[in-house]
Amino acid sequence: MRVTVLIPVYNKAPFLKACLDSVLNGPFQDLEVVAVDDASTDGSLAVLRAISDPRLRVIALDRNLGPAGAANRGLDEARGEYIVRLDADDLIVPDRIVRQVAYMDAHPEVGASGSALTLFGATDVTWRFPLGNEEAQAQLLFGVPVSQGASILRRSVIEQHHLRYDTGWPRVGEDWLFWARMSRFTAFGNLPEVLTLYRRGEQNISHGRDKVKDHEVILRALFSDLDIPLTDERLELHLMALKLFRRPPTVERVKALRAWLDDLLAMNAARGLFPREAFARRVERAWSELFHYLPKYGVGAAFVHMRLSRSYPWDRVSYLVKVRLRALLTPRSS
Repeated sequence: MRVTVLIPVYNKAPFLKACLDSVLNGPFQDLEVVAVDDASTDGSLAVLRAISDPRLRVIALDRNLGPAGAANRGLDEARGEYIVRLDADDLIVPDRIVRQVAYMDAHPEVGASGSALTLFGATDVTWRFPLGNEEAQAQLLFGVPVSQGASILRRSVIEQHHLRYDTGWPRVGEDWLFWARMSRFTAFGNLPEVLTLYRRGEQNISHGRDKVKDHEVILRALFSDLDIPLTDERLELHLMALKLFRRPPTVERVKALRAWLDDLLAMNAARGLFPREAFARRVERAWSELFHYLPKYGVGAAFVHMRLSRSYPWDRVSYLVKVRLRALLTPRSS
């Protein structure tokens, strides 16, 4: 069997049939679908059991294990050469599996790959990911290199290196930590096309959560797994590099962030954790993208960012002036 489509399920009853139809009615037929119901309380299990397609195997957990535990059970049960991941409220485009299997067949060095995906529901945007391995590896300190729900994994790599999700990982961000662990053993890649439709709404596990606090937990686990020392100060600075702020960025915080990013570059030059040139580009991208978040906190932080960048491009100077004029002209509420 070529493909196992692994779908962890927790309280996604309204979306399950459409999700499964998008897989089972597609052109790729040499597959099984392993749906792991994580002790749902909304009738999801009944929806799954009502589907009579012989390619569907339903695993019902007797207690809720969370995303990591449910995914691990699915990995244990998978029989396909490749494992395609899909979230239970999402949809695949008809040729997703055909295109992903062809990509993996053509790139035997790649252990996991993905594609772009379009969000629908509460939001309508497209997320894109690094196409090549060096850029994907360089992404690891700044976000996921591959979208889990749009991914395909080479099962031989998973089994050879005994890769599983750690049940002690947080329930949000376990995919990021899994990719970091997998990165030690294999290459990544992504197709540029949109092959998955990601449903955004209140049913998402991350909906309504404190993004800063979630990232604090993820980053502590990530840096620990990569053996990169992370003090509370460095954690706050790295959050800032991700455009997540515990407190308003000041001139001194912007200076400290530049020093932290330089420390990361020096660390990588010494240890070779990530491809050197790609990592340098990714660090500078994080630094550059921060600029547009700074002017609303004051001229000083944005100006020192330009000074440390050794660049005063007219578009940024103009943007800074416009933001500050808007702030001065907007009446303050009493």
